[in-house]
Amino acid sequence: MILNKMPAFNKVSIGAAAVLTLVFTSQSVIAKLERRMSIEVDANTVRFAIADVNNNTDKVYRYLDYGSLDAGFYNDLAASDNRFFSSCMFKKAQNLFQKLRTRQEHFKAIKVRAIATDTFREAHNAEELVQKIRRTTGIDIRILSLEEEDRMDFFSALNATDNSEAPVVWDIGKERFQLIIADPEVGPFAHKGEFGSVNFMEYLKEVVQNKPAKLSGSLSPISTEELDAAISFAKYLARRTPSIIRRELKKEKVQITAIGSVFQESIAVDVTMNGKLLNKGILKKYIQEQLQTTNKTNDLSLSNAILVLGFMEELDIKRLNISDHNSTLGMLEFPILWH
Repeated sequence: MILNKMPAFNKVSIGAAAVLTLVFTSQSVIAKLERRMSIEVDANTVRFAIADVNNNTDKVYRYLDYGSLDAGFYNDLAASDNRFFSSCMFKKAQNLFQKLRTRQEHFKAIKVRAIATDTFREAHNAEELVQKIRRTTGIDIRILSLEEEDRMDFFSALNATDNSEAPVVWDIGKERFQLIIADPEVGPFAHKGEFGSVNFMEYLKEVVQNKPAKLSGSLSPISTEELDAAISFAKYLARRTPSIIRRELKKEKVQITAIGSVFQESIAVDVTMNGKLLNKGILKKYIQEQLQTTNKTNDLSLSNAILVLGFMEELDIKRLNISDHNSTLGMLEFPILWH
């Protein structure tokens, strides 16, 4: 029987083969990349992100830029009696998007997608503003319907869970909150509530403390009785959570991921001091420190901590992780926007 002689490989030939493989692989990846810029018009800010994305898989290869600009769309609309953006808002918006256009050109992003949601849906002259921005900057803002916004929220939120077996996403913004799950039988499911950080704090001031809601710095000092009433109201809001989500929260391997402005811009900054892990002990310690301080407290962060603590106690949430991921980054990988 004749045996075929195996070819002899030395370190040099193996190294050369590895280099060639790496070169061809890198060229293959780079050939599929396109530079994208996502722009999300939020209530009072405009967030943006730029990344190189694999056009075949819609997965980010590398992030290049991320940031936000103060806009004030919600405040401008709230000050209007007829739900129209003011002429000053028109000028400010055009200047903001001109800055974004400059940023796009600097990074040479070849595709740009801009979206707006509830604030623009409510404004009677939002389409007129969209047209002006399109004419002056070339950036086309797409006003999402509620259904389109939900689909993007599902995609973006569940992308933040690191493929957990039992993912639950908890999102709290300025005006509303939502709990999102990916049930294997019914698919993505969301429970939404109309209370967020702003109206919860207004409730505490107006109803619990009987103070003018718009008065800055008026939440503290807060008595023990007022704190108990505030936590009770947060528990009441959480009590409406449907059983399908409660079942997910009770699973042994549940992973709760927190996103949204309350967690990412308030709790993570003032309560956990940029830490990602949050539990009830951390919240209680922060609240007590705020109640006992003689310095001026951060009304919004204190109110947010009370809101989150009430939910965690009512739903028996022991811990959660605050994610860096948000919908602006999620937009970069959302196929419907790009294809």
